[in-house]
Amino acid sequence: MPRKHGLGGGNGKVVEYEDGSAGYIPTMSFTQAFRVQIADVTGFSVTKSGKMLTRQFNVLGNGTLLGTAEVNHGTAEVIENWFRSHPEFGANQPAPANGAAPSSPASVADEIAKLGELRSQGLLTEDEFATQKAKLLAG
Repeated sequence: MPRKHGLGGGNGKVVEYEDGSAGYIPTMSFTQAFRVQIADVTGFSVTKSGKMLTRQFNVLGNGTLLGTAEVNHGTAEVIENWFRSHPEFGANQPAPANGAAPSSPASVADEIAKLGELRSQGLLTEDEFATQKAKLLAG
């Protein structure tokens, strides 16, 4: 039986299936925008869309576009957090050829850049930004 995970007001929901896949259903929609294997997901990207307050949210797996959805401003981060917190996230990522440990999904600089973007969009206050930045730099 699929499990539905509400993402909060206006953010839609993620439906998790027994086969290890998950689909995103936007608010006020009855159909999935995408459905992907959670273990195949290794990253995300967000770009501006043609509409004023929406973004194009892309789900990536080892350099391949697995799924995409047009989402409300701020929803991309909520969906990304859901996937990253799932125990199967990135489980199918291939091991590096040289035997080195896999690199982290995002560097500290990338995370600080994301925080800066959230601050510039008005989603984080200056104090919230500074606190989160300090946590990242502390390790």
